[in-house]
Amino acid sequence: MSSATEAVVSYFSHSNPNDPVCMKGKAIRQADYEFWSSILPALDEDSDTACMRLGLKTGKTAGTVARIIMGMYRLKELPQLKALQDADFLLDLPALIAIDQVMAKLGQPSTEVVAAIDAALARWLTPTKPNQVFPTTSQIRRRMRDLVKVHDDSIAVEDKRTKNRYSILTRDQRATIELEVDSSVGIIIHEAIKAAAEKHEVSMAEALILLTTGKVEPEAARVVLHTYQASDVEDAPVYVEGHGWQVENIPAQAVTKRDLSTKPEATNGYGPATLVRKYVEGRDGTCRAAGCGMPAWLCQLDHRINYADGGPTHPDNMVALCQHHHNMKTDGRAFYFLDPDTGDVVWLFEDGTWAITEPSGPLAPKNKRWARSVAQDIEGYRARKHREAQELKAELDQEQQTNTNKKTAYGKGDEEIPF
Repeated sequence: MSSATEAVVSYFSHSNPNDPVCMKGKAIRQADYEFWSSILPALDEDSDTACMRLGLKTGKTAGTVARIIMGMYRLKELPQLKALQDADFLLDLPALIAIDQVMAKLGQPSTEVVAAIDAALARWLTPTKPNQVFPTTSQIRRRMRDLVKVHDDSIAVEDKRTKNRYSILTRDQRATIELEVDSSVGIIIHEAIKAAAEKHEVSMAEALILLTTGKVEPEAARVVLHTYQASDVEDAPVYVEGHGWQVENIPAQAVTKRDLSTKPEATNGYGPATLVRKYVEGRDGTCRAAGCGMPAWLCQLDHRINYADGGPTHPDNMVALCQHHHNMKTDGRAFYFLDPDTGDVVWLFEDGTWAITEPSGPLAPKNKRWARSVAQDIEGYRARKHREAQELKAELDQEQQTNTNKKTAYGKGDEEIPF
């Protein structure tokens, strides 16, 4: 029997030391990482030649080789993250490529910015509990975009130019219609459909049919976006629902501000009140199932303890679940516990395995602390730049005064200048 004081070992679910499948996966990541580390071309080698040579030897395209090389060299610039990788081999090649591709948008960032991003990634990718779910490549890419945006708001991390696409597919008397638009437009369309569905008490699909056939009018003035920002931190980054941290020029009719610094009271009924819903969405960020990236604002809110069994409609008893994972829980194929203090969810599966997912929204404890650290970084950066500007001004003033004194000294001489 283990001692009650035995230290808890923290690790990510894909590196579970007691699971042979996880260990085989880790061995593959390690082999890939060490292989490419051993054949990296020198920085002064011709890039086209190197990528072609390695592509022929590995069976990969020159473009793929180039992306791997850049990802590997980027890791060398991030010493804290590299130390984690060298020790535990957490990141696969697609993750390294994602980190480099987003960070490349900074151009040649200052050493301070690189160090800040390195430290933030190392903190995020250090497990704090056993069997903690490791972020997907998409989640890593999103976190990198957030980091890049708050450290340099002069760049665009995504191409926001219009690339709207529409398609329709008919089959067996049914039609599938697909519309691809900018996320800001998509959110407004979604909110307009949702408002019509709630008003007319129909499904989202029926509401869209009513709107597009002209049977009801859209209530565009009611469409709002929700933002989250720490009220007790000066210059804290803003999180916009559906967009991420510090997104500008959002074409919304209104931005709601609600105080979510404390948990709202329970709703008297099954359906959560707006404050309860927005708190849970802001805490969870995405569907709380392991590896699911469905945004929380598109998910259903599930009562951990069923409402019929006395479970309150309160954030401490609710999590965001997409339709698919909500069905899994309802069907009994998965079960979870919710820690109301940390927001952690412990999933238990039919085969006896388990995993822990952490909340990833702006109200999650880690992200609230991250917002504070970012604000501190911004404050420190501005203070340093102000100090450097003051020092430069003093140097310029001193130089100007010295030149003036020299000219004055020439003018005071008894002899004329011989030219």
